[in-house]
Amino acid sequence: MESLADHELKNWSRWCNSGALPHPLPPSRCASLESRYLPEALHAAAEDAPPPIHVDNAKRVQTVFDSAVTIERKILQAEYLSPWQYSRYSGGIPAAVRKINNIDPDVGLSVAAYETILASVKRRVERIFS
Repeated sequence: MESLADHELKNWSRWCNSGALPHPLPPSRCASLESRYLPEALHAAAEDAPPPIHVDNAKRVQTVFDSAVTIERKILQAEYLSPWQYSRYSGGIPAAVRKINNIDPDVGLSVAAYETILASVKRRVERIFS
């Protein structure tokens, strides 16, 4: 079961990423004469819908992000906001650490430090909800 902090950080991530897309959506209808055809993907079940975004909670988490130091922000970006940019999904924490160190070689971040900093930020998020 996920922790309160993890739940709220995921909610915050959905809120941060919920803006307008930088590109148009692909067409939802066939371009042929049979334009009444709708792809099966548009008939997604209700349980497949993403969880609702709780904006007030996301704004509370945003205050933690706003007060975070640079390395904490990078770790939150790698873990929640844009894990694909830090190869977090494909390479796990070690890949994210390498990407952060490539961005700023002076950081000298290790996997253990990444996990410690992430745990510290999660404790701060839990405190704002207790």
